[in-house]
Amino acid sequence: MTLTMEKESEVFVLGLSGKVDAEDSNVLLERITGILEGGGRHVLLDFTGATYINSSGLHALVIAGKKLAIAGGQLILAAPSDPILKVFKISGISSVLPVYSTQAQALSSFRR
Repeated sequence: MTLTMEKESEVFVLGLSGKVDAEDSNVLLERITGILEGGGRHVLLDFTGATYINSSGLHALVIAGKKLAIAGGQLILAAPSDPILKVFKISGISSVLPVYSTQAQALSSFRR
């Protein structure tokens, strides 16, 4: 997995590409924890370049979403491919975390 980070106003945008597996899920959680420790509360995960996510990656999303919610923030998922969206639906992630088709839609949905 490759992970990029940008900041749009109050929202940290993390771009994911490649596979999100057990090793990568730890990297993702560490990055989000670092954002929280730095005072960030809103994170958008952009799945445009992601090709795969396993149960470890899904678990990391749930944990990250809970940490952000406890801190008064929010985790939003954007632009998953059809196979990843199917995994989100089957696993129930899409009922726990908001999922948007595009990064622009996701950015505009953040509570301000």
